[in-house]
Amino acid sequence: MVAAVLAGVLIVAFVATQQLGGRADADTFGDPGLPYPAQLMDGSAIGRADAPVTLEVWEDFQCPVCARHSLEVEPVLVGTYVRDGLLRIVHRDLAFLGSGGADDESVLAASGAVCANRQGAYWAYSHRVYANQDGENAGGFRPERLRSIAEAAGVDVTDWDSCVSDAAVRQEVADSTARGIGQGVNSTPTMYLNGTRLDPPGLKSAHELGTLIEAAAAAAP
Repeated sequence: MVAAVLAGVLIVAFVATQQLGGRADADTFGDPGLPYPAQLMDGSAIGRADAPVTLEVWEDFQCPVCARHSLEVEPVLVGTYVRDGLLRIVHRDLAFLGSGGADDESVLAASGAVCANRQGAYWAYSHRVYANQDGENAGGFRPERLRSIAEAAGVDVTDWDSCVSDAAVRQEVADSTARGIGQGVNSTPTMYLNGTRLDPPGLKSAHELGTLIEAAAAAAP
């Protein structure tokens, strides 16, 4: 399987490089071109509920390293392990890179993910947001731009507008952030494989993660 991962890396890295290279284009919000199997999507998770290995990923939508993981590494894992039923990936979105205030861009992006998730569009939204980062706390995820990104991802923005303005949604993001910090997440991405934190945090290659996934699968009951 690791050999298959290496082959997949070359393909996905090329596609992701093209997307990341033009992600700041505020007029197009291009499709990252990462369709995931609809039958395996489960909210902000993807993969069979009974998969022997679970990879939990804590990310902030403003984090550029998280974008690389989600657009370059994760698709290889989905193609190699998730489709085969070996792996389930769970996203945990938190917000601690923002500048605070009513228009905190990390909070806005994560709140948008909650609302997209309610429409069954979490993965399309998250991929589109990561592909269109434009600096941290520099207006890339200001409300009107984020709304356009959500619309480009196929989200019904009329419902989305009322959802993202709901104080309960922001509280959900705050609770998720507090939960992550409470269990020691202090940088992104931070990953847990079958409950064990992968240290140090940060970007890991598909090959490295593939080796760990296969070892965890071999050790699973």
